[in-house]
Amino acid sequence: MTVRAAALPQPARPPRSWTVVNFLPGDFKEASLKNLAPAVFPGGVFKVEDSSRPAVLASGEIETVFPFDELLLSADALFPDGGSLEAEAQVKTRAGWSPWFSFGRFDTGSARASVKGQDNPFGRLDVDILRLTEKAASFRYRLTLHSAGGAAPVLRLAAASYTDSAAPYLADDATERAAGFKPLKLALPRYSQMTQQVNYSGDICSPVSLSMAFASLGLKAGPLETAAAVLDSAENIYGNWFLNTAHAGSRGLYSFVTRMNSLEEARAFLAAGAPVIASVTFGPDELKNAPLKKTKGHLLAITGFDAKGNVIANDPAAPDEKTVERVYDRKEFAAAWLRNKYGTSYVLAKDLNNFLAVKGRVTELYSMPPADAAERARLIESQLLANERVELLEVSGAWARSRAVEQRSLSADGKTLAPYEGWLALDALAFSLPLPPTAVVRSKTAGGEDLSLGVKLRVIGRSPAGARVLLGDGTTALLPEKNINQLPRKDEAGHLRARILDTARFFLGDKYYWGGRSAWGIDCSGLVNLAYRAWGLDLPRNASDQYTASKRVSREELKPADLVFSSDGAKPKSINHVMIYSGGGKLIEATGDTNSVREVSFKEKFGADLSKLKHGALVNGKKIFFGRVLK
Repeated sequence: MTVRAAALPQPARPPRSWTVVNFLPGDFKEASLKNLAPAVFPGGVFKVEDSSRPAVLASGEIETVFPFDELLLSADALFPDGGSLEAEAQVKTRAGWSPWFSFGRFDTGSARASVKGQDNPFGRLDVDILRLTEKAASFRYRLTLHSAGGAAPVLRLAAASYTDSAAPYLADDATERAAGFKPLKLALPRYSQMTQQVNYSGDICSPVSLSMAFASLGLKAGPLETAAAVLDSAENIYGNWFLNTAHAGSRGLYSFVTRMNSLEEARAFLAAGAPVIASVTFGPDELKNAPLKKTKGHLLAITGFDAKGNVIANDPAAPDEKTVERVYDRKEFAAAWLRNKYGTSYVLAKDLNNFLAVKGRVTELYSMPPADAAERARLIESQLLANERVELLEVSGAWARSRAVEQRSLSADGKTLAPYEGWLALDALAFSLPLPPTAVVRSKTAGGEDLSLGVKLRVIGRSPAGARVLLGDGTTALLPEKNINQLPRKDEAGHLRARILDTARFFLGDKYYWGGRSAWGIDCSGLVNLAYRAWGLDLPRNASDQYTASKRVSREELKPADLVFSSDGAKPKSINHVMIYSGGGKLIEATGDTNSVREVSFKEKFGADLSKLKHGALVNGKKIFFGRVLK
């Protein structure tokens, strides 16, 4: 049957811009290196081997989420005894690869400058923006480091943000507050560029904003000191985006240029303590309460959002420090920043630990780094799916101690649920902005079996062929509509019960896998977690925590898709197994007893008649409990 496009759900729209951030060792596997050796992460990713010679990193080809016609580039490096950093990019169009475009050279001394005269048939470098004459579908970057002598420079980050400038601005999406919105505000000092006693005070909005961000992150730098460090001597301007972020990187911060697609993206960075410096353009009366009546280009620091979702900003154009803090109407600010400037901004952070997700189809979480296969089987705690959010806590060689943000377990206080912690392979992670998902995989696998049941996705477009979904690592996949559920869901409990059971039955006949929580291996609580997650219901990871999160019910109240728990009789408070009640006295379970996923009668499992039991009954050495998640 042919599905008409008009019959499909309203399409989620692709972003106008996308940002690639490379700062983990695994991000550079396709790169070619000259005079660079691996550094000890997180201190850096590469260290210059011979300080007397230039060092060069050239990325592999980076395919983009969508064709683009504008590109911005930024990079961070530490220079213990001085040095310079140049960033270049090539784009690939139907005509092939372009020449290298230079985004300028940052120097810790005084030779900081963009490069003039970069026009060719592919496009032109407009100070710090590459504008193309024809859209490209991929790019690559090249970074060159020079040392001034002494200790070797260390490369820490490379980032590129690309834009389809023809894509429409979507005001409704940009100004809509996310569900569960709460006010938020970072503490930044208030600096006014207008109080600086120099004749160029009106030109230094960028370094003054940068100075406010520095101070909030514990660095000392006055506005004029920062201005001197970012001056583009070729253009005699202070707002060169590459030079500003490179200077911040030389001060030991992670800093990059990005183009955001919504105010919620900015809020995500602020929530992690990362200041956002935004570039705005507006005409008369288009941004009320602004100290400027109009501007073709101005930078300010976003510091938070009030209870109505309006933008709180430190605007350096204020006449004095007392009036630097401003509150701007959410819709007006979105237009000035997102519509007019494509959300162009700098992000500064002490680390990027809160902006990570799993990039492979699945990775395993261990209680400690395993030394061999035998230890892997003994130490495994859980599995994390593609796109699943991760918070980095510690790095030890190739391993990362992390919080599995989307998997909760009971804290030591026995009362609160907190993210599961453990060790996973550092190479399994990639930078990923925590954009809210709009769909979840409902089939056992999807996308050529690369995506497991329960993977959360963001739909960026629809057609009769299916839904185009965006993965956290910047790649996309086309999935049949039957493979995904829209989020959030509002199904009635009766319908959900049948659907949860059908989903759990995908695994019947599979082998039991301790710690498994994916289409390629499942344990008892992993089965429950994924069967519910596929229908928009997030449960804790472990059986005991699922029991804590469920409502106690009697045996007489038990309905299909309710949960049945068991514990050893000697430890009645320690739930160690969970099953899904499938009706008619039957259970669906993943069990080590038979090393399988099966659907069996309660009597076959426990040797007793379910209809005669009460909540908490002792049956052949096991305590039995009943719980409910659905209303």
